[in-house]
Amino acid sequence: MEFKDRIRLLRREAGLTQRETAERIGVTYRTYQNYEAGASVPSGTVLAKLSRLLGVSMDMLSAAEEPDGAEVENSELNALLCEMQALFSGGKLRDEDKKYVIDALTDAFWRSKELRERREG
Repeated sequence: MEFKDRIRLLRREAGLTQRETAERIGVTYRTYQNYEAGASVPSGTVLAKLSRLLGVSMDMLSAAEEPDGAEVENSELNALLCEMQALFSGGKLRDEDKKYVIDALTDAFWRSKELRERREG
């Protein structure tokens, strides 16, 4: 299930309209409509607000499906990317987290390279 379909389903299960959801997460109605239409995706900060509103984890909300149907192995990476988006929106990265970020990005690079080589090979 794609992100846009997932948020639409969860919003409806929560008994919310698109307008109510937009107001509660602090975006315009049109911006939220774009999320459900698949025209854009929320920033990490907005994604966090949306996950709290809908009562699900950010990993569950933002998990992407692999094209070949494999289970997503990168939930930690998705969470890190959401945190990084929030960081670039004015947050600060603690010194002790800098090494974690570098290690996670390096690991993601090598996993991505390995996956690409398997698909091409």
